[in-house]
Amino acid sequence: MYSHEFLLKDTHEIELEMERHCIGLGLDCSDQNQIRLFAHDVLQNIVQLKEAASHGDLSARAKVELFGMAVMMHDANTKAYGTNYLSKINALSKRQSAWVAIAKAVWSELESRDLYK
Repeated sequence: MYSHEFLLKDTHEIELEMERHCIGLGLDCSDQNQIRLFAHDVLQNIVQLKEAASHGDLSARAKVELFGMAVMMHDANTKAYGTNYLSKINALSKRQSAWVAIAKAVWSELESRDLYK
């Protein structure tokens, strides 16, 4: 079983890597519009991005990896803080700013698609 400290170290490392990917992609995590467009692009085109990444497209690969790291952060935060951590997500924004920005944009994009109708 993971210890709380181990999970916090993991989330810190993932957050740093997410920030590096954002820089490489030219994404400013403080620009909600840029992050929203990223979330829309990835969710709309994930199959094509994975295919392009598998054929050497570095930008597509970085997008797929960044999205994957956001999912890993969600899993790690759920383990570290419990399933109700989402109600306090803004508290994480100081330590995990890239992830929080991307997570909020992905959730907003998913809600706008209203997949449950």
